[in-house]
Amino acid sequence: MGIGKQIRRAREQLGLTQGQLAKAVGVTKSAIGNYESGVSHPKEPVLYALFEALGCDANFLFQGHYPPQTALQAEDRAAAEHLRRYQALDRDGRQLVDLILGREYSRITGQETTILTPDFWPHLQPQKQIPFYALPASAGTGVYLDGSDSEPISVPASSEADFALRVSGDSMWPDYNDGDILLIKQQPSVLPGELGIFVLDGEGFFKKYAGDYLVSLNPRYADIPLSRFENITCSGRVLGKLHG
Repeated sequence: MGIGKQIRRAREQLGLTQGQLAKAVGVTKSAIGNYESGVSHPKEPVLYALFEALGCDANFLFQGHYPPQTALQAEDRAAAEHLRRYQALDRDGRQLVDLILGREYSRITGQETTILTPDFWPHLQPQKQIPFYALPASAGTGVYLDGSDSEPISVPASSEADFALRVSGDSMWPDYNDGDILLIKQQPSVLPGELGIFVLDGEGFFKKYAGDYLVSLNPRYADIPLSRFENITCSGRVLGKLHG
């Protein structure tokens, strides 16, 4: 089998069109067609680019077989094939793959699933807008609920979030980092173990409710006994965070 037929065989195994392979290699689509039909042969620089783009070597293109592979090499080839196919997708296709990959990664690793950035939502589900208050959770009482200093952000229409705040500090690390955007359902109380926004004598806190205490996830921070405060209110329950 000639090199042209081997190029075509490798390209089709990867699910690439002649145009996609041409773009990856840096030649024209007609050049790929000429290589595959035997009208012309790739010069040395193009040949090396073909090795990389097709994930093969001279043994395959010239002799028709792959060299022996270790399991790791086979896994690397599969990953490279997935990457090439991903790169061939349009914007909507990539967003769908990202959504599925993110959910599966969370399912396997057990890590908290976070809400996708707004750029993904228009293509995936209906939206609604909620106020995002630029002031962090450490702002004074009521400041982030009075309708001032806010701007609308988009969230899925199915979300229970009523408003959003930005995290200030690292007391809720590692699950929440400084600058993360919290999505909050406005309600006057939360259950023990739930995360909420609390206002204690005029100062706002993002903590886990533990009955008589507010608890930080970061072990470097001490618990906050509620008995130290006269005026205690709950502004809402934290549903999760928004990246981006």
